[in-house]
Order: sequence, then structure tokens, then C-alpha cells
Amino acid sequence: MLVNSDEDEEDINPPNELYAYHATSSFANDTALPYLSYFAVRLGASFEQIAWMTSMMNLIPNALQYFWGWISDKKLIRTYWIIGGSILASLALYQLSKVQTPNEMIVLVVVYSVALSIIIPTWSALQGDWMNPSKRGSTLSRFNVIGGLAGLVGSLIAVYVIYVNEADSPDSFRLLFVLAAFTTFLGGLILIRVPYRDPTKTPDLILTETAKKEYSDTFQSYVRAQAFYVLNMSMLWPLFAMILIKVLEVDNMVLVAFSLIGAMSEMAFQPIMGRLVDRVGPLPVLIMSRIGFAILPFIYAFFPDIRVMLALQVVILGPCFSAFLITTNAMVLDLAPNKERAAYFSYYNTRVGITACIGALSGGYIAGYLDDFSGPIYLIDRLMDFSLIDHLDYTWRAIFIVFLLSGIGRTIGTIPFLRLKMPKKYPGSIHFIDRLMEFRMFRRR
Repeated sequence: MLVNSDEDEEDINPPNELYAYHATSSFANDTALPYLSYFAVRLGASFEQIAWMTSMMNLIPNALQYFWGWISDKKLIRTYWIIGGSILASLALYQLSKVQTPNEMIVLVVVYSVALSIIIPTWSALQGDWMNPSKRGSTLSRFNVIGGLAGLVGSLIAVYVIYVNEADSPDSFRLLFVLAAFTTFLGGLILIRVPYRDPTKTPDLILTETAKKEYSDTFQSYVRAQAFYVLNMSMLWPLFAMILIKVLEVDNMVLVAFSLIGAMSEMAFQPIMGRLVDRVGPLPVLIMSRIGFAILPFIYAFFPDIRVMLALQVVILGPCFSAFLITTNAMVLDLAPNKERAAYFSYYNTRVGITACIGALSGGYIAGYLDDFSGPIYLIDRLMDFSLIDHLDYTWRAIFIVFLLSGIGRTIGTIPFLRLKMPKKYPGSIHFIDRLMEFRMFRRR
């Protein structure tokens, strides 16, 4: 038996300071972080160094989250931890603007990642404290739209900075990290004004032991499914800077435009995905994004053209990533007890972060090894006859192989999501996703 709490009926409105913090955080993120790997490649980073940088950004913020999540649930006020993390993050970002080698960048990325490990679970839990469960999709969408608009401003500033600095050199990116450092520090100060809301006084769902087990089992299955999918997804993350700069040889202005178009598409789809989540629940929308992300590597592999990649930013990446942003938090909030939200987020992020680290390292090292291998690989070479770039470009061949491995892994990784069954019911559904899930259940029987 499941008894609804009064929280659904309670009028919970996040204070404006939370939206302001999210805006500054998104501004800082979109002003500088999308260009971190481009900055590293311009400094002369190898496949392996990019892989380490990417993996550290995934491992450390997530591996330490279990500790910080527990701390924020038990000790002091959540905003204090976010303020401290923001100060540390701003110092790391400022120092990143001064680096001269990829190895210096890796050290500062580690420091920045420690700061994120404090901020991420605490911020997610703080959002949950100020959210009405029946309006999670639309509230998360509102946060993401505001963040998207602030991020868009940051991206436009990045465009201007890169345009003014016409040379395709690492110095073009330095000012972006200074701006990100300032806004990160400012965002932490804004949270001083957020009133305290005691999560232990928020009415929770009253669950029977059977229902508690169902919620817990679903959460564990969700974490396992997401971890396997991200393992395969993250194999590509170290490669995009390489393909854009070394294979397609685009200039810094195109690099910024690539990130800007993706951010604008993602922001445009946020309200649609938020309303859809409120109606059908997060799981069907998450499955849609998993299917879309599984298709992407195959298109990248056979159509390595900047015009195609820019179009995919709008047609597939934008809607899929906006769906991912909303559904990831909504899934955890639907399954986590109010008093343990930070711990649940940290548990989820720790396990997914570890697999993302392994995936990014694997992708980078596989590509690095294959880049140095000049012998024939018969099956791959024949497949590359159908690609826009032939197998004589060994850097592209290395990336092509990792694209295929990631695409196959993502396709397999979509299947566990079809086996999930959410305990919380929603009024609507998506017919196509329902049929896929029913077919998967039938196959299991």
C-alpha cells in the first residue's frame, strides 16, 4: 500500500535565489567548460591526456559524492556546503586561465572536480527540498530554461571573445575561465540569502515494507542500467575535440558555434520535455533519449562532416540531452525518501561517475593505440569505404572504431531501461515506448 503525503498539495515555491544561483552556475559552465578539451588540444594534449582530463571530471566529482551527500543530509545547512564548494571551484577556474601545459590542466581539473563533488549532490538535494513532487518536471524545466538562458549569454560572450582573438591559439580561451571563476564565486554568495527549509519536516510518502522494497529495487536497477549506458556513452567524450580540431581542422570560431548551437537546441526543448515528464513520468522520456543517443555514434562514424555534426546538435543532441537533464533528477527524486535525497543522489552519481571514468579512459587509450597503428584492419577498412573520410587517415580510423564500439554498447545498454517499472504512476503514456516495454517483458517470459 502507498499513501500520498501532503507534499503534493503543499504550495512549495523555490526562492528566487535558487534560480539566480542556477543561472550563475550555468553561465560559468557554458562560458568556459565546453572549451576545456579544445583548450587542452590547442596546448598540445594527446588522446591519453584528454582521456585523463575527461575521466577525472567524471570520477572525482562523483566518487566523493557519497561522503558529501551524507554530510549534507546530516551536518549543517546545505547552502553552507555549496558556498564552500563554489569558492574552491572559482579558485581552480581562475588558475586554469594561467596554465601552460596539459599536465597543469589535469592537476587543476582534479581540484575543480573535488569542488564539484561537494556542490552536485547538495545542490540536487536542495532543489528537491523546494520542489512539489507533482510539478517536478515543470519545476526542473524552469530551472533548466533559466540556466539555459544564462548559459546562452555565456556562450555568446565566448563567441565574442573568440571572434576578437582571431588566432587559433590557446590564449583565445583564457579570459573565458576568468569570467567563469568570477560568476562561480558570485553564485556561492547569492545562496547566503536562501532561507533554511528543514527536509526532516517535509511530509514524506508513507510506504509499506513491500512498497519500500519495490522503490529500492527499482532505484538499484536504474543505477545499474544508467551506469552501463554511461560506460559506453563516455567512450566518445575525449574524442570530440580531436575530431573537430585534428580531423576536420575547424577554427576556434566553429568550435564555439558547435557548443552554442547544441546549448540553444537543448534550451528550446526544455519546456517540452518538462511538461512531458509531468504527464508520462521520467522513465518513458529517458528511454527516448537513450534511443536517440544510441543512434548518434553511427551517424558520426559515417558522416564526419561539420555541417552534419551541427545539424545533429539540433535534431538529436538537443532534445535528447534536455530529456536526460530533466529525467535523471526526476527519476532519483521519485524513488528517494525526502530525508535521504542527497545520499541517493551521491550513490547514483558515484557509481555512474566511476563507469564514466572507465569509459572515457578506455575510449582515449583505444584511440591513442590505434592512432599509432598503421597496419591494415580489414573489416574496419572495408566499412570505412562507406565513410566520408577513408581509412588512410589513421587518426580518423582510430576515432571511427571507438564510435562503432560506443554505438553498439549504447544500443545494448538501452535494453535494461525497457525492463524498468516505476512504482509511481502517471496519468499519461507514450504509445511507442509502451509497446517496446511490453515486447521486452514478453521476451523475458
